[in-house]
Amino acid sequence: MDGSSVSTEKNTLTRLTRAFVWVSVPVLLFVQLFVTFRGLSSPLGMEQAQVARELARGHGFHTLSVHPYAWRQLIEHGKPASPLEMQDIFNPPLQTLVLLPVFRAFESFWPFNESADSKENTKSVYFMDRVVAAVGLIFFMASAGVAWITARRLFDVTIAGWMFVTLLACQFLWDVARSGLPQMMTLFFFSIALHQFLLALQRRIDGGSTTRHALIMGLMGALIVFSHWMGLCLVLGLSCVAAWHLRPRTLSALLVLGPALLALAAWGARNHALCGDIFGDVKATLQATLAYASDSMLLRDFSGNSQPAAVEFVVRKVLMNFTLQVQNLFLHLGAVLPAALFFIALLHPFRRAEVRTFGWSLAVIWLFATAGMSLTGLPLKEKDVNQIHSLFIPAMTIFGFAFLAVLWGRLGINHARASWWSRHGLAAAAFTISALPLINILPTELTMGLGPYKGEFAHWPPYMPKQIHKVAGYTESTELIFTDMPWAVAWYADRPAVWLPTDRKQFDEMRALAEKQNISVAGFLMTPESLRADRAVEVFSGEYREWARLAFRGIIAGFGTDIMTQTDFPYREFIPLAGQPGNEFNRYVYEMAFMSDRKRWEKAPVSPTEKKLADDAEARQPSSAKP
Repeated sequence: MDGSSVSTEKNTLTRLTRAFVWVSVPVLLFVQLFVTFRGLSSPLGMEQAQVARELARGHGFHTLSVHPYAWRQLIEHGKPASPLEMQDIFNPPLQTLVLLPVFRAFESFWPFNESADSKENTKSVYFMDRVVAAVGLIFFMASAGVAWITARRLFDVTIAGWMFVTLLACQFLWDVARSGLPQMMTLFFFSIALHQFLLALQRRIDGGSTTRHALIMGLMGALIVFSHWMGLCLVLGLSCVAAWHLRPRTLSALLVLGPALLALAAWGARNHALCGDIFGDVKATLQATLAYASDSMLLRDFSGNSQPAAVEFVVRKVLMNFTLQVQNLFLHLGAVLPAALFFIALLHPFRRAEVRTFGWSLAVIWLFATAGMSLTGLPLKEKDVNQIHSLFIPAMTIFGFAFLAVLWGRLGINHARASWWSRHGLAAAAFTISALPLINILPTELTMGLGPYKGEFAHWPPYMPKQIHKVAGYTESTELIFTDMPWAVAWYADRPAVWLPTDRKQFDEMRALAEKQNISVAGFLMTPESLRADRAVEVFSGEYREWARLAFRGIIAGFGTDIMTQTDFPYREFIPLAGQPGNEFNRYVYEMAFMSDRKRWEKAPVSPTEKKLADDAEARQPSSAKP
């Protein structure tokens, strides 16, 4: 095959590849957002979304999701501590600010459609969930575009193309983008910072000034920390490699690190004015790194007692967290094979100095991120809110494909009938392996999304948006709901929701404080969130052990017994909101139930399914529990 034929074939393949990308991107976006989408799956995403909705209403950074820890902080600072007017002192502000204009544009879609004859009322997916997910998908596509530009500058269009289509075929990245997490926004700014670092390396080699690129990296660093608090680890890594490779060293490091520190200082001053602590509610997460308790336990603690530091335990915890990260690294990197090969690719001496420097600098930044994740831990593994290994997938994938290209080229496979395979065989195999999760899951999700149950599938358990929204019909906006998932109640029911405190005495104290402000407690919403355990017995020894009887009440009631009849618990009336058949015929276990001091639902619109569940539950109650 002569040179002109090879060039013609290469141009044809390039055109076909571009056509495939231009067609596949909108198709995948449509499928992921409108066909297979099941709603938001991240507590942090829901919490930031409801703050954005409050901001769009003109209430400022107000939150309906109340952490007992934050409530106590406000009380100790001497500020008005009404749980109906809580300021958000936990979340970074950037995603909320980005969602603000979008939410204002879709204001008519904020409420659920509650019309009895409305088809939309039967849907399990909240429309605003799609809006939040769409923002995440836009940042995902933008990040992939920036990564493509970086890959083309590092290597060539071929490597960039393989990297881009692999990102499109990564089911994990699609899931993160649709979850509501701010990771895709962080990835976008991080990708720009890495691209600027590469430009700075090339400018340094050419003898030019790198100050402008360092400053842009610093501005991106400020946006990174304002989109995700774990982004501080990325900024520290970026400043370290800037001091190492850019000139002048000190100025470069200050330009990269300074804007992020200034942004954090400004937000810390705001937090200090609100609650007396520059860290705000995030202080619980910082304390959890030095204590036995988890951050969720501390956020639910209303006692105000500080946790003692356990130095020996911290060392063991950090080592254990690091070991678990290494063991699960392939999953943390989205099961993308080329990304996992990045660490082997570092051993290859690439010809260009900036490529070698960029690769090792990326490894240094990853070590900073890994150290931060080792402190906080990743209890939910690759789905954890603090999991930022995913931010390295695009850049690491670039080096993985470059390394595979080198290996494949050294095999010497090059003849007329296998010209395409001689150039892309190993890359195609790596792409296929990386796409296996998408290939495995997508057909099933398409069947569910296009079948007769279209719109009926949510992330259950534990989320069932249309059922959580029912609580809004039983309560007033000036009443509190105590629950094991306040983020979901605040987002879907649009009601003030307090996270269940660590014990009953704290609840009594919180209720008394609320009643002094003429705020009543409407009841409890218990969901599968408090039942999350490998074995049922672990619920009685886990984080929700003080509320285990409430958590199991709906399940046991399905078998004819109410375990709360002989207690002084004032919220005895309950209506099941979600259930499934038990082991016996015509038996239901109620995994989600709302409990109140009276039958508030009798005057509220109730669907036939809910009425049947409620009638079933009441019929199976022992006679002593019936009125």
